[in-house]
Amino acid sequence: MSGFKSIFLIASLMAMGALSVDTMLPALLMIKSHFDLPSFYGHWTITIVFLGISIGQLLFGPISDTFGRRNTAIAGLLIFGIFNIASIFTINYQFFLVCRFFQGLGAGATVVVSRAIARDIYTGHELAKLMSLVSTIFILVPIFSPSIGQLIINTLSWQFIPIIITLFCFSLVCWITLFHVETLKHRRVLDFSNIFKGILEVFHSKISRNYTLTAGLTFGVLISFLNISQPLFQEYLGVGKYFPLYFGAGALAIGFGSLINAQLVSIIAPKKIVQTSMQLTLIWSFLFLLFFLFDGTRDVKTVMIFFLPIFFLFGTIFGNVNAIAISPMGHIAGTASAVIGTSTTLLALPIASLVAIFFSGTLVPFICLVIVTNSLNLLITRKMVLN
Repeated sequence: MSGFKSIFLIASLMAMGALSVDTMLPALLMIKSHFDLPSFYGHWTITIVFLGISIGQLLFGPISDTFGRRNTAIAGLLIFGIFNIASIFTINYQFFLVCRFFQGLGAGATVVVSRAIARDIYTGHELAKLMSLVSTIFILVPIFSPSIGQLIINTLSWQFIPIIITLFCFSLVCWITLFHVETLKHRRVLDFSNIFKGILEVFHSKISRNYTLTAGLTFGVLISFLNISQPLFQEYLGVGKYFPLYFGAGALAIGFGSLINAQLVSIIAPKKIVQTSMQLTLIWSFLFLLFFLFDGTRDVKTVMIFFLPIFFLFGTIFGNVNAIAISPMGHIAGTASAVIGTSTTLLALPIASLVAIFFSGTLVPFICLVIVTNSLNLLITRKMVLN
């Protein structure tokens, strides 16, 4: 598979979950109104997708090691597309969340396959470089998706958002059917003993275990931002229809960080980049915590001055920690990708939900979360850098 085709396929498969989440962000107010929900219930529209993604990865990772990346990706995309359409016809919020969960389940298959394909093709610094390039393309999704969602809402209604996503989903099924060459070289027998052995092997590896924890804590911060972004910008900062622009600016900062990281990994060890970026994140967060505690200023400019450098640094962290975590597991890339992805998301969700429930318009809890998670990450990975 050519470099362009592999990057396009991996980025597209990885983007399905984000596409389902980010296009719906401008519609959260309308969804709350449509189902007559209390304000603090709205985050479940986002959180339930990530729960589905985490379970989907654990389910489909071992399946991809047995039946191949191609078949698993197609199955995941079909599940994703079918339940996208089903969500349009929901009559209550509970069934809507069931559909969102299965969207996440299908997206879990595409996410786990995307990482497994990357590990099938590349190793070491080349793997880290590929993941950074993929992350750069992948980040275009949250840059443009809220604007696409807002455009659909302005011209049609929020119920048409799943229809547009499904069209892209089925187009990708056609592309995989026509052009994708299977990358799995050695198939494993699908049985519970092999799956259990694979899970144990991931957690027995100090590198995989520690960097999976780091990925989970970092991802928790990113999902927390997703959960609070709409009420923060639209309800408290009053940006109205310009919300997609501010959200996209943050996503662009992550993408720029990933692009810079793709160049840096050729000359600097990924572990060292991660350690330095986490130290800089910690310093920047402490400075703004003092500012918000003593000044209390709450305007868009100040918020963006804090967010943009933080997200840039996250762009240099997240792709690296995932590449480092899976790097020792090339012989069980599908299962390992599933375990790492599921563990990452399950660790992140309680963190994100906690911040969403107690969000009241101030950034202090979010900044404290960034400080705590980065402090823990530095402790977890400190000895790894020396190895």
